[in-house]
Amino acid sequence: MGTLVRLDRSVMFALGALLLFVVAVAVGPARAQEHIGATVDSLNIVSRELDGASGPLKAGDDVFRNEIVRTGGDSRAKLVFLDSTNLAIGPTSRVTLDQFVYSTEVSAQKVTVNLAKGVFRFSTGALDKKAYEIETPTASIGVRGTQLDIGVAAARTDVTLIEGQAIVCARNGERCVVLSQTGQTAKATRTASGRIQTGFASTPVNIGSLCAGALCSTVAYASINPAGGVGGAGVAALGGGFPPGALCGR
Repeated sequence: MGTLVRLDRSVMFALGALLLFVVAVAVGPARAQEHIGATVDSLNIVSRELDGASGPLKAGDDVFRNEIVRTGGDSRAKLVFLDSTNLAIGPTSRVTLDQFVYSTEVSAQKVTVNLAKGVFRFSTGALDKKAYEIETPTASIGVRGTQLDIGVAAARTDVTLIEGQAIVCARNGERCVVLSQTGQTAKATRTASGRIQTGFASTPVNIGSLCAGALCSTVAYASINPAGGVGGAGVAALGGGFPPGALCGR
């Protein structure tokens, strides 16, 4: 009888382990593909990469946490996140959509994007302004109700304030520059010794033809993804969407 009991327990343990494995496999991809927004514009060569898979990114496509978006020469794209954060992406650019967390608890809200190279316009959405973080190879950028033009190269980042306020720090969080006047530009430059120096720059970020047409105009997520439309399920999954008035741009 004792042997039968041990056998039953062994079988139950094995079945339990198998069940946990199946759940992990099923839940893993769902978590990895957390919907955070949509693509509203895509011109010429725009690609996406997520979980090792890659393909074209087209207008109307949803975008997901941890997704990498790339543009080719003479190409551009525009993404709008669930909180109506707008990100216009210029030619020959690369960005990783690191994190998006919406919560009724302000301290838990988080939007983080990693701009690897290229030129961008970033407009904050409806979350608390302290929730936004922009990372580049040389800078960490905090925003306060802000619209920014950002130029990113391997050893230098330039940030021009269009609206609001921003703080531009060396990537390690030290040596910060505060932008409080429209048109001000900060720079974060890596020297030959590897040290990152910050300061003001006299030349604003040249976004060229990036903002031709409506690419840099602010779009509310609700206007492109109404309930039941593309991405509507993503809003519903957040517990009924945002508070009244939340999806109205910056």
